[in-house]
Amino acid sequence: MAFRRVSFWYVDTEKDPRDQQQYHSPGLTPQDRPLLGARFIYTCPSASLESHRLVGQPPFQFLTAYAFQGKPRYPEEQPQETDSSSSSASANDQDDSSPSSSTTSDADAPAKKGQIGFPADSEIGRWRDELLRGGEAGEDSLMCTSMSVAGDVAIGVADGVGGWTENGIDPSLFSQALMFHASKSAATAPANPESGAAPNRILAEAFEKVLKEPLVVAGSATACILTLNSSNGTLRSANLGDSGFVILRQGTGKQGVFHASPPQQLGFNTPLQLAKLPHEWVQEGSISNTPKDAASWECTLQHGDLVIVGTDGLFDNVDAKIEIPQFAKFIKEKHHASFAARQGEGKKAGDSLEEDKEFVQVLATNLVEYAKICQNSTTKQSPFEREAARYGIHFPGGKIDDVALVCCLAIER
Repeated sequence: MAFRRVSFWYVDTEKDPRDQQQYHSPGLTPQDRPLLGARFIYTCPSASLESHRLVGQPPFQFLTAYAFQGKPRYPEEQPQETDSSSSSASANDQDDSSPSSSTTSDADAPAKKGQIGFPADSEIGRWRDELLRGGEAGEDSLMCTSMSVAGDVAIGVADGVGGWTENGIDPSLFSQALMFHASKSAATAPANPESGAAPNRILAEAFEKVLKEPLVVAGSATACILTLNSSNGTLRSANLGDSGFVILRQGTGKQGVFHASPPQQLGFNTPLQLAKLPHEWVQEGSISNTPKDAASWECTLQHGDLVIVGTDGLFDNVDAKIEIPQFAKFIKEKHHASFAARQGEGKKAGDSLEEDKEFVQVLATNLVEYAKICQNSTTKQSPFEREAARYGIHFPGGKIDDVALVCCLAIER
C-alpha cells in the first residue's frame, strides 16, 4: 500500500514553539497541528549524562533524552473532528488491549487533567513526578537511569493495557510500578554481559516486585528494556508485546535501519503482556505472560548509532522502517542549521557534544509531536491501519494513544 503524505514540523527547543517555522508537505493543514505544550510534552537529558564522561572515561558515552504525552481523557481535550465518519471517531478511542476495549471518560470530569496512577505522596508517585516534571504520560511509563558502573545506562518503556478500565482498574498503576522497580534494579547492576544484569533479569525482578505492590490490585502492561554497556558498546534488550525499539545506523540498509524489533502479538491489537490477575479473575483465555516470554536480542553499537525505544503509541502511528529514519534525518538537518546559525551569532558551544545533546532532545520532542499529529490524521495511512486491513478491519488514519519514548545517541570516544 502507498503511504499518504503528512506534514513534518521542526521545533527548536531553544525557542518558543509557537514561533517555529513549519516544514510540511500535503496531508495536513496547519490547524491540524497540536501546539507543543509544556503541560504534556517534556524532554530531558538523562540526569546522569555528565557522570557518563567524568568517571573513568569509558570508550562509549550515551546521550539520552525522553519525551511523552498522554492521550486526551476528557471530552474537552478531544481534537476537533476532521472527518464526518462516526466509526472512525469511535475506532480512534480504541486502546492497546483488544479490539473491544475502549477508554471511558467521566461526563463531569474537571477541565484540568490530573496525574493518574500512584498517589503523589507515595514512593512511586514521587519517582514518577520527578521523572515527568509536571507532565503526564497517561497509561504509559518510562525509565532512563544510570547503572552501577559509570557510563552504563538502562532505558525502557511500559504501556499499561487500557482494557482494565472496564473493570475499574487504573492501567497506569501497573506500568508505573513496573518501570519504577526496573529502574531500581538496573541502578544496582552493571551492563557487563558476563557479570551484569541482563534486561530480562531486570524485567523479571521488576515484575516480581509489581506482584507484591498492594496498590496494584490487577493490571497488565507491555514492556521493553535496554541496557547499554559503556565499556564496549553492547546493547542488550528484552521486549514483550508491541512496545519496541529501532536502531538507526548511517550507511545501513535502504533507510539506514540497522534493526527494528518485531512486535509480539497473539492477534490483532492483542499484544503479549505481563499481568497481575487476582485468583478469582483468572479464566480460560486470560492473557498472562512472564518475563521469560520476552524476546532477547543484542548487538554492538557503533559511533553515531541512534536508538529509539517507544510504546505502541509511536509505532502504531509512525512507520519504524520508513518514517522514523526519514524523520530523524530531517530533524538532524534542521537542528544542525539552527545550531550553526546560533554559533554564527556568537553563541559558542559549551562543549564538543553540545550539538549532539541538543539534537537528541529536539528529536525526542519532535518525534512525540509528530506521532500525535499522525494519530489525529484521517488522511495519512498508519501502520495500525495497515495491520487492521490484514484482519479485514477498516480503520482509516491514526490510532489515538499515549506516547512515551527514549532516544539515545551512541558516542564512541
